[in-house]
Amino acid sequence: MLKTKLSLAALLVSVSLLSACGDSTTNIVEKDPIANDGDDHDHDHGDISAAGRLAISAKDSNLVSVYELENGALLHTFAVADTPSALAASASKRYALVVQRTTDRVEFVDGGLFQEDHVDHLHDYQQAPALSSFVLSDSRPTHITSNDSQVAVFFDGDAASGTPAALAVITDADITTDSNGYPVLHYSTHMHGAAQARGEYVLSTIRDANSATTLPDKVGVYHAHDDHFHEELVFDELCPGLHGSAQNEHVIAFGCTDGVLVINQQDATFTASKIANTDDFSGTMRIGTLVGAEHAEHLVGFAGASMFAIHAEDGEMELVDWQGTEGASLVGYGFADGGEKFVLLDSLGYLTILNYHGHEHGHEHEGAAEEPAFEIAGKVQLTTADVSTMPEDSRFELAISASDDKVYVANPIDNTLLTVDIADAEVVATKQLSYVPHKLVWLGIAAPAEAHAH
Repeated sequence: MLKTKLSLAALLVSVSLLSACGDSTTNIVEKDPIANDGDDHDHDHGDISAAGRLAISAKDSNLVSVYELENGALLHTFAVADTPSALAASASKRYALVVQRTTDRVEFVDGGLFQEDHVDHLHDYQQAPALSSFVLSDSRPTHITSNDSQVAVFFDGDAASGTPAALAVITDADITTDSNGYPVLHYSTHMHGAAQARGEYVLSTIRDANSATTLPDKVGVYHAHDDHFHEELVFDELCPGLHGSAQNEHVIAFGCTDGVLVINQQDATFTASKIANTDDFSGTMRIGTLVGAEHAEHLVGFAGASMFAIHAEDGEMELVDWQGTEGASLVGYGFADGGEKFVLLDSLGYLTILNYHGHEHGHEHEGAAEEPAFEIAGKVQLTTADVSTMPEDSRFELAISASDDKVYVANPIDNTLLTVDIADAEVVATKQLSYVPHKLVWLGIAAPAEAHAH
């Protein structure tokens, strides 16, 4: 079973790790922390950061720092158990999931900005960042996906030790309360899998234990029952070499070697179909990464550096000419500016900004059916440095704000953090870091209460 509460031995190990850090400390503070006297409802209500905060991990280190984006101040640096392999945001963007794949662990850093529903109004809160006591522990946490209320954490398991895969679906409330009652799906074999949470359901991959590959080729629907899942349905449609998944309001999709498996949900009914690869695919090209947003009609699929707009409900897949730089690979991407734009960060240090025209609610105009879903809005050169000087095992890294039109890029060549305004397609701020940045993630309140009031 996945472990969220540390044993006494684990706690002692954790304390010894923290103590051993010496001057690389867990409480580096350049700005006085926002006061928190222990009363959960007595936080600083004034001047709550609309820009949000950023969590950044240091390369080859167990340190994760949280910055205030309004003024660039370092709020706190935390020592986690091991070097993070990835950072991801929780469903509400309050917490950073600090994934430590090789040591079978996910820790959580509370960014300190969150919102509560007070029935007749939404209320924003601001407090100091903190390292949460909530921990997930199972074999090889790898794929993290989320919707606006849940996060699915897929643990691949380990072939060498015979450890099977597992899946946990958690909410921000689980993290906040240090719960151990969230549902967990235990498999009988390992796999490099993926999952998408859908309320009381989760759609997750299935692999034949006798398969020669670690990649699954089927998808099942599972229904949550307290702390576990029951299998409801396994789709007949195969998805060979399955890798990558995404969802929007109506559909869930998984990347396959021969196309995209699309699953439509109508209440508790799920149906599957396949969108075949188009003539734009050649050789070993396949969709291996998918990106979605709740109210975007299109999913975005990537086959290497090739981008495809996938209208799943219409069964259409179209190549997007994003005018990528020759020889560049993609290292970051995602919907931005409330879904109005899509950004692509490449390995040569260029950020490409696309306008998106395929929203479900509004944004259409006469003739819109004939215009492309994505079109070039701008391209920003982020560095003039020789990219061949990039440190080994480093790359440019991207974090996207959920509250405004900014994105953030970490540059390990010169250890800087760049703020990019994607409305004006320009770098508007550069912050020098005292370490080589590794991973980063945006944390904050996506829709501040005052925005709802207006």
